[in-house]
Amino acid sequence: MKRVITIISVVLASMLFSAISIFGAENNPMPFGSFGKSLQSYRKNECLLVAKNCATDSGTVQQRLNDLRKEIDKGYKVYTPNELNLLKEQLKWIVNESVNTTS
Repeated sequence: MKRVITIISVVLASMLFSAISIFGAENNPMPFGSFGKSLQSYRKNECLLVAKNCATDSGTVQQRLNDLRKEIDKGYKVYTPNELNLLKEQLKWIVNESVNTTS
């Protein structure tokens, strides 16, 4: 009798855990495949933030400008005010340098 109660309780517990994950997935508005893509919008680009060239970053100046603008657009949900100011200063510096070299 004790063994039957133990087996029943284990089966009920496993069903409960399965139901919890199913209900959690049901309330999630995005499909699982796009989960990683949505996380990208909440990540900081550390290479731009510390103003250094990373080994994986081999982009052009135009690409760096686009990356800076994209990171600044993320705003306060990702960056602190100081970090945003740093990114804006980098963008301003690159734009001014490119204007000075073309003049």
